[in-house]
Amino acid sequence: MKIYELSFLKNGVKAKKIIKAKNLNTAQSLALKQNLNILELTELKKESFSFFKISNQDFILFFKEFSFLLEAGLSVLEALAELEKSSFKKELKKTIKTIDENLNLGQSLSEAFKNSHFNLSHSELALIKLAENTGKLSYIFNQIVLIRQKITKAKKSFTKSIRYPLIVLISIFISFIFLILFVIPQFKDLFDNFNIKLPLITQILLQTYDFLHSYFFLILVLVFIFMYLFVIFYKKFYFFTLMSDYFFLKIPIISKLILYYQNYHFFSVFSLLLKSGISLNKALEFAIFGVKNEFLKNKLTQILSLLDQGLELSEAFRRVKIFDPLVISMLNIAMKSSKLDILSEQIALFYETKQENIMEKILSLIEPFMTLFVACLVLLLALGIFLPLWEINNIHSF
Repeated sequence: MKIYELSFLKNGVKAKKIIKAKNLNTAQSLALKQNLNILELTELKKESFSFFKISNQDFILFFKEFSFLLEAGLSVLEALAELEKSSFKKELKKTIKTIDENLNLGQSLSEAFKNSHFNLSHSELALIKLAENTGKLSYIFNQIVLIRQKITKAKKSFTKSIRYPLIVLISIFISFIFLILFVIPQFKDLFDNFNIKLPLITQILLQTYDFLHSYFFLILVLVFIFMYLFVIFYKKFYFFTLMSDYFFLKIPIISKLILYYQNYHFFSVFSLLLKSGISLNKALEFAIFGVKNEFLKNKLTQILSLLDQGLELSEAFRRVKIFDPLVISMLNIAMKSSKLDILSEQIALFYETKQENIMEKILSLIEPFMTLFVACLVLLLALGIFLPLWEINNIHSF
């Protein structure tokens, strides 16, 4: 995929935009489909255009400072100039400069941010567009900070929860492979020298060693190929992504973690968008865009169709069959009391608590389970090695 810089006229003003396409003709076609008046279309070489991602920490800090400067009375361009001067990070400084250039070329504030390296979500871009229309720039940028903080908090909580079980499982797997490949062979030669019938456990261990010794690197390569192809297919093919996400939601325990995490994220963003003054349908639409699981996203999109058919919000949520009865009840109360934004935040906290509770249960069970598993593994290896040794000792004693 190549990168092209498009110069075009918008309302009589020259503007620029980045287009990703396979070749120049495809890039030109994409520009024409958007009814853009092309002035110039040039390919950007890798050395002149590089991809980088602004960290969440830098993202939050930038928007906090931006909001503060706007609240202090500075214009957008003045605030950007101050932030560019004070920034010590090259990537952030370059991004701020890009936004400044985009604005000077006549792009709107939302377009200028969209064409930068901030990688804003649909909901965050919707808020910036709202800021353009209402003039509440400082307030809106504070809301963007809150959305990103909630997303970051949810990700950190989820990552922290699964880190320990993953480390333990990987450690056990590596230890088992090491023992099979480097300890068992030391005894294999000894057992081969004695004409004795080996116990079943020892035979299983030796056969496992023979298999891994012959095919270990092939298995390793196949695993890496499978993982690589899975990632490529997941990113490139929508149907594969949809089926994979559906499969993840069928795995016991993991499915609940995914569901609670996505619902927490959805209602957090939904609540903040409603508080920012966005209409119900638009808030739903932009909150749905932030959901990563494609199967859940499809389910949530059905809510918009059901609302268009005239159904009440609580009934629309009930029909998609992915929310708890308590949540449906709270939504019903919210619509009657006109406090949907507040109760949506409470629903988000409800799902956050459920996610934390299930992780606590998993962690409370995983430690004894891992201990038992390691004990069984050690016993298996000990019996597999020492039973033949005892047999050899009995033969010699006799």
